[in-house]
Amino acid sequence: MNFTSNKINPAVWGTYIVLLMLPELLMLNTKTWWDAPVAIVFNILFYGVFAWLLCGLASLTGRRTERALHVALQAVMAAYSLSNVFMLVMFNRHWDAYSWQFLCETNRRESSEFVSSYVLSLPTLVILAVYVALFVAEVMVGRRVKGWRLFPKRRLWAVAAGFTGVVMIGQTVFFGPDVQANYDRVAKYRSPIKRNAMWNIWQSALTYAGFRDEFARCARSLQAYKEKVWCSEREADFVMIVGESFNRHMSNLYDGKYNTNPRLKALSKQGSLFLFNDVVASDNGTTQNFKQFLSPVAVGDGRSWCDAPLFPFLLRRCGYNVVFYSNQYAGMEMDKEFNASMGFFNAPGIGPYLFDHHNTCTYKYDMQLVDAYRANRHDIEAPKRNFIIFHLYGQHAAYGERHPADFAKFGVRSVKSKLRLSDEQRGVVADYLNATLYNDYVVDSIIRMFSDRNAVVLYFSDHGEEVYDFRLQQGRTDLKTDVPRALHSQLDIPFMIYVSPRYAATHPQQVERIKRSLDRPFMTDNLSQVIFDLLGVRTSYYRPARSVINDAYRPQKQRILQVGRVYD
Repeated sequence: MNFTSNKINPAVWGTYIVLLMLPELLMLNTKTWWDAPVAIVFNILFYGVFAWLLCGLASLTGRRTERALHVALQAVMAAYSLSNVFMLVMFNRHWDAYSWQFLCETNRRESSEFVSSYVLSLPTLVILAVYVALFVAEVMVGRRVKGWRLFPKRRLWAVAAGFTGVVMIGQTVFFGPDVQANYDRVAKYRSPIKRNAMWNIWQSALTYAGFRDEFARCARSLQAYKEKVWCSEREADFVMIVGESFNRHMSNLYDGKYNTNPRLKALSKQGSLFLFNDVVASDNGTTQNFKQFLSPVAVGDGRSWCDAPLFPFLLRRCGYNVVFYSNQYAGMEMDKEFNASMGFFNAPGIGPYLFDHHNTCTYKYDMQLVDAYRANRHDIEAPKRNFIIFHLYGQHAAYGERHPADFAKFGVRSVKSKLRLSDEQRGVVADYLNATLYNDYVVDSIIRMFSDRNAVVLYFSDHGEEVYDFRLQQGRTDLKTDVPRALHSQLDIPFMIYVSPRYAATHPQQVERIKRSLDRPFMTDNLSQVIFDLLGVRTSYYRPARSVINDAYRPQKQRILQVGRVYD
């Protein structure tokens, strides 16, 4: 058979292009007038050549095999395209290393909640209907059109097609094995491939593989650490509560208009709880933030988080009893093979170095985690110098699943907004407010559990959350490309320190330093410096100028996020 005389079905060829172009159209950069047209033309040509290669190779087989191949290939592409469009429409995100990481962080409970909240929603069904219509059109048109020759007969068309094919196939040189080398090569030759989703997925896959290398480096930094660590604090307990998805602008502790935090507000008025007014997270993902704030290496240091020993390890070297109680990552979730998600705690050479104790199961509500700790605290805690980390579920979506029914104070009619929200959207906001109200109760309960001890309690959220704040958007988005205002919803977090009466009486200078620091700008990538400062940890990694409570603190001129974008 003469390969050049083979024919392809234009409907099948066109369907491949449409499947791959649908996500591209939703990812267009409109900052400059020319960027979108360049991206559209380039990607149509790129996917046109790609589809031509697939159709050409399939045409070498028998008719039945060819059909089966197209069904299988289009099923794979439809899964990719549909999932990408779904994420772009619902969350303004697309497939990349961090989306894959979020997927890895999702446990069984979150999966079922996700299906009920999003997958079965009206927008999702509309998207699905579009894809069904596309395949129906492919079948109907494919039966009526004549096949196209794989290689045009006319010289002009043949030259044009050949030139396009060579140029597009030449773009494969940018799909190298090194992430940074690929970026540098694209910048040098000014290739439009950077506007292509497939290239970005390739780069993300390389980035994801790099995460595993980071875990190996982290393990080496722990195992190789020989420095003697000294700590001046000889008695006080330190409790660190890590919340989840708390947008401080939705709380009356800050500028929120709803009474979501009556208990913590009362503690603040009593003078034992100090609220910091300008603290942001360095990313909007749980794992990325955990890795960064556990490390004494900050975002702009020119080194990775994994190139220094994590601070729980240093505290153990000081003699502290370090406890980790998480309502997200324990039991079966912690027993997963370690990956890019919070499973890095379970990576060989990391987890055993960080904690003296950690829980083995999770609970439906955060207060159940606190009660479990209270029931076992005599077996867990040392007489003094405990460092206890509570990792809550907080306000993680789906918000209605985060609180018991008796905390459903806010309803659809409670939600006031300048946006034209549907009752369903108002219900989402109400659920978030109720989850925040319950979180207030949980955090207050933890504080009271340590109020009669010599203790300091630090509460902050891993990141924020957008809940129809200023636009019709809920969840977290791509920080690299989203509008500046979205950063405030997704990164502005509560950050507060409680001091017990005994701690205040024995550490008056520390309390005064905290009071003087409440309005200073801060980012949680330097959290370890605050902890070192409060506990008097002396290590080569301690930087007083990075501790927000230190009088030597020097605020960053610009807070640089993990994605490389400037926050301020």
